[in-house]
Amino acid sequence: MNAPADRTFSIDWLVASDGVRLRRGHWRPAAPRGRVLLLQGLSEFLEKYGEVAAGLTARGFEVWSFDWRGQGHSPADSGARTDVFERHLADLDGLFEALPPGQPPLLLAHSMGAHLALRHLARRPHAVARALLCAPMIGIRTGRWSQRLARALARLMIRLGLGERQLPGRRNYTALHIPFAVNPLTSDRVRYERLRGLILNDPDLTFGRVDWYWLAAAFDSLDRLHARGVAQSITTPMTLLLAGQDQVVDSRAAARFAALLPHARVLWVAGARHELLQEAPAIQATVWAALDRVLADPE
Repeated sequence: MNAPADRTFSIDWLVASDGVRLRRGHWRPAAPRGRVLLLQGLSEFLEKYGEVAAGLTARGFEVWSFDWRGQGHSPADSGARTDVFERHLADLDGLFEALPPGQPPLLLAHSMGAHLALRHLARRPHAVARALLCAPMIGIRTGRWSQRLARALARLMIRLGLGERQLPGRRNYTALHIPFAVNPLTSDRVRYERLRGLILNDPDLTFGRVDWYWLAAAFDSLDRLHARGVAQSITTPMTLLLAGQDQVVDSRAAARFAALLPHARVLWVAGARHELLQEAPAIQATVWAALDRVLADPE
């Protein structure tokens, strides 16, 4: 693992409830005026968010984040594959508990991280002061398959002992193997090539496996999020940024869910692909304008 070159960025290890050591990052501004908890999406890692963290520290916010188990340099998960989302939630509890004393942080979360944030806030709506959720995983795009077929296939493959097989089209699903021209994540070539460079420099950061176990666990977690009364229990003030050209998560499902949240606003970002925080400059301007409102305005 490469040591961070930036002296404002430090790495340590968070010990989870089951003893697993999770890699945690902390970015420090010169004069902190607040705190942001940043939750990554699937297949991501601390270094990918260096630019985002720099923007936040420039605004006076310290930033805490961590690599989910099995991602970045956090060790692979060895528990039951069907319970991975529940272990992620337990790890998130630990991340909150390990924060230094202070006011509830602000929350910035992307995709799977935003999904887990919503589940956490359903139990602890006052854990954060307010939140910005980027392309939240409130529904999954399943391509040519219907949702019902995808669920049935996931259950069948697991029953057949084939749960660890990667989903069709998800073999080597990383920036190293997907040409920029057909990538579903960003329209910004510079940021995409920078991501490739990070992985080339440290291949252990890559995460390309999305298998039937993960899909089944994701559907189960989505069912829990969509259970009766859950959305209404999330009283945290929040903004949901939805990508107009998202091919990974279901933006319309997210909009329908947001309509049930007591204190949520929705902003559609036209022309954006899934990774709003890694998008082109014009799209970034919209994203950061929304983020600045969340950072500054509690209402």
